[in-house]
Formats: sequence, C-alpha cells, structure tokens
Amino acid sequence: MKNQETNILAIIYMGGGSTWLEGTDETDTAIECAKMCKMDWKHLFKFKKKQRFAVNIFDISKLDTEGWYADAHGVWVSKTKEQIPHKKTIWVIV
Repeated sequence: MKNQETNILAIIYMGGGSTWLEGTDETDTAIECAKMCKMDWKHLFKFKKKQRFAVNIFDISKLDTEGWYADAHGVWVSKTKEQIPHKKTIWVIV
C-alpha cells in the first residue's frame, strides 16, 4: 500500500517472508526496517546483538495510489504488474 507522503520502500527478505517499511529518508527507513525485522522474526531466527541486515531500497514515489506488492522475485506495481526497479541495498547493523 502507498502513503502519499512516502517515496521510499525498504524491504528485507527473510526465508519465506519479508519485513518492509515505507518512508521518506533512505537511511532512516532502512534502520527502522532492520529493527522491525528483528522484532518480526525473533520467534524463528536467533539474531546476534549487532546483526547485519541487507535492506533493499525501492523508489515508490511515482506510484500515486496504485500500491505495490512483493514476492521472492521483486516488487511490483499492483495495478499494472510492472516491476519496480531495485534502487540499492543498504547494509545496516542493529
């Protein structure tokens, strides 16, 4: 889903799922996404005290209200089914 004030999607793929967060700043959003990932998945995985996460960044600023969805092969525009290009990966330690 798309919030009008967001322009960045941060997503961490974990096994058969993911943790994601929308935001406006790449670094802040990546750090918060990594923190959420630890909380979301601690019941299945044992994380180190300072765990390293690969946070995938996507630009969702042009989506308007169409929204997005993700699967193991990427992130897609809900309405058109077009793939959203991967912008970069930010490595975060939390």
